[in-house]
This record gives sequence, structure tokens and C-alpha cells, in this order.
Amino acid sequence: MFFTKYPHPANFTFASHFCSSSGALHLGEATLTASLAAFEGDVYHLSLSGRWAPNGCLESLEPPPQTEGSRVRITPEGGIEMDGLFAGDIGVSGEASMFRLRLHGAARFYGMGEKTFGRVELSGLRTKFWNTDVWGDFHFAQWKEHPSDPPYFSTPYVCVKIGDEYVGLLLHNPYPTFMQTPGTDESRVFVEWQRTAPELILGSEGGEPHLWIICGPTLREVTRKLQKLVGVTPTPPLWSLGYHQSRWGYGGHDDLVALDAKFEEHQIPCDGLWLDLDYMNGFRIFNTSKEMFPHGAAATAEALKRNGRRIVPIIDPGVKQDPGYAVYDDGRSKGAFCKNAEGGEFVGLVWPGETVFPDFTLPKVREWWAGYVKGFAEEGFGAAWVDMNDPSTGPVDPTGMRFGNGSEPHEAHHNDYALGMQMATRDGFAQARPDERPFMLSRSGFIGSSKHSAIWTGDNVSNDFYLANCIPCSLGLSISGVPFNGPDLGGFGGDVTDDLMVRWMKAGFLFPFLRNHSSKGTRDQEPWNLSPTTMAVMRRYIRLRYKLLPYLYNLYIEQELTGDPIMRPLFYEFDDQGLDAINDEFMIGPSILQAPILGKAKTREVVLPGDEPWYDATNGEWVRSGAFSATNSETPMFIRNGSIIPMRQGTPKDNRTVLREVVFHMFAVPGSTMKSSYRYSADDGLSFGYRRGERSEMEIQLNGCEDGISIIAEHGSTDFGRIDASFVIHGPSPDLSINGERRRTTAATVKLTGANLISAKVLSENFAEK
Repeated sequence: MFFTKYPHPANFTFASHFCSSSGALHLGEATLTASLAAFEGDVYHLSLSGRWAPNGCLESLEPPPQTEGSRVRITPEGGIEMDGLFAGDIGVSGEASMFRLRLHGAARFYGMGEKTFGRVELSGLRTKFWNTDVWGDFHFAQWKEHPSDPPYFSTPYVCVKIGDEYVGLLLHNPYPTFMQTPGTDESRVFVEWQRTAPELILGSEGGEPHLWIICGPTLREVTRKLQKLVGVTPTPPLWSLGYHQSRWGYGGHDDLVALDAKFEEHQIPCDGLWLDLDYMNGFRIFNTSKEMFPHGAAATAEALKRNGRRIVPIIDPGVKQDPGYAVYDDGRSKGAFCKNAEGGEFVGLVWPGETVFPDFTLPKVREWWAGYVKGFAEEGFGAAWVDMNDPSTGPVDPTGMRFGNGSEPHEAHHNDYALGMQMATRDGFAQARPDERPFMLSRSGFIGSSKHSAIWTGDNVSNDFYLANCIPCSLGLSISGVPFNGPDLGGFGGDVTDDLMVRWMKAGFLFPFLRNHSSKGTRDQEPWNLSPTTMAVMRRYIRLRYKLLPYLYNLYIEQELTGDPIMRPLFYEFDDQGLDAINDEFMIGPSILQAPILGKAKTREVVLPGDEPWYDATNGEWVRSGAFSATNSETPMFIRNGSIIPMRQGTPKDNRTVLREVVFHMFAVPGSTMKSSYRYSADDGLSFGYRRGERSEMEIQLNGCEDGISIIAEHGSTDFGRIDASFVIHGPSPDLSINGERRRTTAATVKLTGANLISAKVLSENFAEK
């Protein structure tokens, strides 16, 4: 596989004629069948057949209902066009396919999932989608401080802004795919032929072509449609949104109990304690070392339960090829492993040595794997971290691995191999605990992974390159249908400095997923193993994340309902010009804007979009764009006018978040006339009871006027019990009414990202049910 070589249009034959009545598409001497379907909401599906076996995508898409009429057409000349947006050609070259689109007007490009180009806007790039083991497939001189492409996770999707419309283009094809965006990126041009083509090019090196086209007036609308198409993330368990501590080197009971005691001693909330390879018996999956867990994992899990912490172990797909090892013997007897070209077991070289790999493309194998996961969960493990599922085969060329009992080439399922592992692992946890929401973290994945697993952005390094890159990388995933994602806090490889950890903590404390993970042989980077000042900063922002957990959790509830991501680029919420050139600011939901100082300077310029001033969380002032400074313990964070943000009471020192007990923080410019509303939901944060209606809701309305503000608060459903609500109004104490009655306030001290803020507080109220 050439990572940096791309098919060229000159080697393709493009269609010259299309018969709409028969669907025949003529390309030179070849005739294929083209099909175009229209769906509600300006969603379209173009597929070609006749040269390829049907794609065996492991996860299906969920399109809206089909409809008549279409803005997209296949022309009599065999081209493809969409009114006012693009016109293009359809081509083939052997097993490869290509869509070459001429865009009508200036265009900007976004998405592409997990990419490390360091920017949100993606003009002038060539890229492939092929899951890699970055540290195994590239030299460290490249991945240490430079972008490597392709990375671990493949999402062949690009969203194009053409004039005033957005078009999402998704290649639903697990074969290796490629894209080329027009534009000029001089940093990637060292000879003239490195410039990209003037057209947008999308295609695949094999597999049946399936192009989905999603159109809408805003990035928000297109992203919502994409997320519903590929599958929303089911509301995760509340504990998975907390802080997680991991390190390659934690082995078992003694390490976990010691970590638990340290978090309690330092009053740092933490929900998950993670185990890398060392807990296994000789790297044998599903075989827990008795030395590491002398009394079994269940005993350790019970000890950690007192502080509400869960054990999350790593599970690799590779099974040690070791006769006498029960998992291997059982899998061999059931034909569970991938084949090589000679019909034998494909063998790679990873942690256990010579290793075989389950063929997750087969339903019977996924069922077999789920059975082992079920038993593993019943040992006491709370979730799973599925790694090395690119699939990583060490120095062995993975393309010799065949799927479907040896009938399908490696390219047919390389990119969705990890997806199959995710599906099977989630099923195993669901079997073990049918009414508990499973949580899983995966390195690699494909279209549809959003239904099954959170994604971390793979092995990174403790340096400024990875810190700066984590923002555009996570934003790319977020608007490409992968909302539950995040990097390793502080960096996995190399020795983190105190200064770098402080900057990373302040930048990433509200990312959708937050895990501190480091490699064996590097500096310990648990909070208490850094300087006292650094630990104090880390503790402060971990606590602030827990304070904001009701807000974060409700963003995930909304994600399941609407498809909106948790982490968003500025232009997701605002239409100001030039926002897509900002790579170091982002929104968390609709209300919170973060503009972290990523470098070593103490000040930075911040762009605050929209027409309204923003609330500066460091000092409680209403401000507009400009230069902002921050001390070692602060980070620029701003809250949108009219925001209603649910938070925990006080400063959380543990992970015991009770969603029914909530403080609504109100942010309104004094004297402004505005209206906003918010729907808050509370459930048990763990079970599927919310799907049975066991969820309570409260509707909040905030109205500003010259004399003060009024709040209307009403219960909706109370099926999970009544919500105990208080209110904090930020800024000068205003005249206040709640549900039409004047209320007196008391002074409240609130600490967000800066100094203590003096605010007005109303204690708990009883509200009428609707």
C-alpha cells in the first residue's frame, strides 16, 4: 500500500452515455449499471454495479424515507450534476472508481475525520483513507513532530461549502479510498506537479462505488443529516464522561488500589482506572494474570466500587498462536481466524509473538468473541479499551490477511475490521449487563463506529505539535460523524513537562473524552507526580469538568436526538466570515467557547463571533474580541449571552454526580432584551431506563429586559423524580422574577476559569408540573 501515491484521472475511462430507462452507464467498451436514489431532506445515493462484488460493509446506514424528485441527476452524457453546486464525471480504471466534480463557485472543505493536517479548512490536499498503525507504519522522524497520513481511523467524508450551501460527500466503501481537494497549500508543494487538481476528486481503489450526497444551508444541518445516516452515539454512561487515568505499566490490584487511594487523598474526581498490556498472562487476551490479580479482578472491582471507579482493561484482537491456550484452541476449532492465501491461519507478529486474528467479518466469529467478552466483563471489568485493531500486524504485511473464510481480499475489510471488533465487544458487555449502557474506547474504526465506541486519536507525543493538532483533529472527527472522541491528555510518548501538561489540561479539560495516558519508560504524569503547582492546576480543571458534567451529559442526550456534536468549530454556530481559518478555538455545545493559549506566551488574540458580547469566565466581565491574557492557572473561556448552563453545586471533589440536583447558571448582558430557552434532562446515567421513559425534564426560559431578568421554570416529565434546581445569575444582581413572582437573591461565589466571581443566587424552588 502506497500511502502517498494517488490514482490519476488520465488513467481512468469516464462515462460517455447514460440510459435512464435501463440504468446502463457506458464507459468506453464497458457497461455498468448506475442507480440514483433520493431521500427526504436533500439526501441522495449514487451507486455503480456490474464490475464489483457487492460491498460487505459490516454496519448499515440509516437513510431517511425515500422520496420522488431530485436535485441530483445523472446526465445523458454519463456525468453527474447537482443544481447550482457541481457538475462532474464518473470514471473507472480496472477495480478503481472516481468521481471528478467541478464546483460552481469558490469552495471550502471540512471534515475528513481523523486527520493531522493541523487545520480545520482542508483545501489543496491529497489524502487516503486506510487505517494504519502510525507508530508501526511510519518512521518516528515523521510522526514525532509532523503530520502522518493516513492515521488510525478512516472516515471518507468531506463537507464542501459552495457559495451559501453545504454539500456532504460520503464514500460508503470499506476499500481504500482517496480524496483530492482543489486549492493551494504551498507548504505541500515543492514541485509544480504536487499541486492538486482544479476539481474535487473522490474515489476508491476497489470495491463497489457508493457515494452519498447530503445538502443543506448550514454546516449544522448537513452534520445532523450525516450523523443520523451513519448512526448517532447512544447516550453514554455518565461515568464515561469523567476523568480517566491510564498508563502502560499499571498491572493489577496493587496499582489500582494505590491509584484509588491517591485520587481520594488529593480529592481529584476520577471515574476510570485503565490497564494496558501488563495485566494479562503473557499477552494472552481474556487471560488475566493471577500474579496481578491474586484474588481475581472481581475483588479489586469491589474495592474500587466504594469510590465509584471502574477498571477498564485493554483488549487487542491478536490471539497468541499457542496450542494449549484455550482461546486459541477454541477459535481454531471453530474456524474463527483470518486465513492467508494458502488457506492456513494468517500469522502476524505483535505483543504475544506469532499471533492470529479473529475474522470479525463473519457473524459467527463476532458471536464467538462476544461470548469471551461476556465472561471477561463478569470477572469485574467495567468497560473495554480495544486497541491494535487497525489491524496492526507488526512487521508483517497485513495485506496477506484474508477475510470471509479466505474468500475476500484484505482490502475488502481492512478499514472496517475495527468496526467488527467494536460490534462484537459491545455485544459481549450487553450480554453480561443487559440493562447497563456499555462503554468502549477504540483506536481504529470506520463509518458506523459512532454507534458502538468512543474513539481516541491514537498514540501521540508529549510535545507542542500534538497539543496544537488535537483541536483541528477532534473537530474534524466531530463534524464527520464521530462525536465521542479525544486525544491522550499530556501525550502518550515522551516525557511531558509541567508547562506542557498545564497548557494541555487547560486546552482539553472539556473535550468529549478525557483520558490521561502515558507510555512505559516515560515520566509519570499522574497529577501528584508532577509539581505541586501543576497538580493544583490539573485538579482545578478536572473539578471544573465535573462541575460542568450536567451540561456535557445533556449535550450527549441532544446528540442522540438531533445529531449535533459535542465539540464544534466556531462556524458551526456562527456565520461570520473567516471563522474556518481559526484552528485554535472551539465551541463545547452552543454556549461555551474555549480559546486556549497553546504556546508558551501568556496572551493571545481571541475572536469572539456574533454581534453580542461574551461573558469572560476568568473575570466576570462582558467583553468583545481582542487580546486576552491568562496566568498559569487560567485559560480564556467565554460564555454566550443568553446561555443557561446546568452545573453541579459548589466545587466537586469526587465523581458522585446526581443529575437531579442541579444549579442553572444564567448568563445575560445586564439591561439587554433577549430570550433563550433550555431543556434539561436527568436520569440515572447508567441504565437503559431512559429509553423506557425513566427520565425527568425541566424547561427553562430566560428573558432579559431593561429592568432585570425573568425566569420561567417548569417540570416536564418527572418519571425519574423531581429535579431539585437552584439558579445563579452572573453579573450585577438584577431585579428577578421566577414564574412571575419577584424573588430576592443572595450573594454567591462561583469559580470558573479565573478569579472568584460574585454572582446572585436563588435557592432551590418547587416548580409546578406541566
